[in-house]
Amino acid sequence: MTYATNTAPTDLRGEAEQGFLDALVDISDGELQVVPYWGASVLNGDETLNGVESGVADMGFININYYPNQLLLNSAFQLFPLGPETFNGKMSAYHTIYDEVAPLREEFAQYGQRIVYLYPYLPYAGVFNESVTSFDDFEGLRIRASSQWMLNLLADLDATPVSVPWSDTYQSLQSGAIDGVFTNYDSLSRTGMDAIAPNIFTTQRLWIGTPMVITINQNIWNSLSEQERSWFSEAAQQAEQVFGRYYANEFERIAEKQRDAGYTVTAASTEEVDRFAELPAIERNRELWIDSAEQAGAEEPGAILDQMKTLIDRAGDS
Repeated sequence: MTYATNTAPTDLRGEAEQGFLDALVDISDGELQVVPYWGASVLNGDETLNGVESGVADMGFININYYPNQLLLNSAFQLFPLGPETFNGKMSAYHTIYDEVAPLREEFAQYGQRIVYLYPYLPYAGVFNESVTSFDDFEGLRIRASSQWMLNLLADLDATPVSVPWSDTYQSLQSGAIDGVFTNYDSLSRTGMDAIAPNIFTTQRLWIGTPMVITINQNIWNSLSEQERSWFSEAAQQAEQVFGRYYANEFERIAEKQRDAGYTVTAASTEEVDRFAELPAIERNRELWIDSAEQAGAEEPGAILDQMKTLIDRAGDS
């Protein structure tokens, strides 16, 4: 089988994805072999959903944020700024949501694929060209974020939200076209954006609710035997355990590396995060999402949000 992803086989994402591919080989005693195509060498990030559907690749990494219309229901993860802080809590939320909220699975099925592996981002953090020690300092700054939902929240902080393609973000930050980037902590470190904007503001309690997703083409899945399908489930469980140990230390490893490099690393206070979680745009985002989902023909999208909230809160208490 072939696998397409837009990341390199290094750092957090590479560890997660290579770990799953390795586990497939291990669990199957080599009967399942996957040829990975790293670094968008076959499909760009915004091409993978359709690429796996059409068979350009048998499996692929899906960034839900790249598909705000095609994966509208799955974008609801972004509407919950607070969630579980631990790896196990996050994975519990993802598994129960995809097990119990059928419309989210069905949305992938509409594009001829099924989910075979999930893993989480690190929480939100920001890199800035000038000192930022609280959300108050976001005022007036041109800040790039990855989704319309987070851009709306940044506007509530009196920042100037900017939508820039990820491929152009480094250059925009370096040139001064934007003042900062607010996204998952690991990406800021992996791309070296912290080196050109060395004022880092971390928000460990603000999880990025959207999971990273690996899917397989449904026709390929249908062609597998029951034994072969079971290997995917077993490999996912094994890879999740291994990656969880890596993930548990990655946030602090990045922070320590940045401090050692002389960068300024400031952690948001509990009060700051609580204030962020009560921004008026959170409710506006949910109302906008419900309206968009209804127009797209979704049945009772408000009930989907209610169910997701219950499951996220339950996972956070586990």
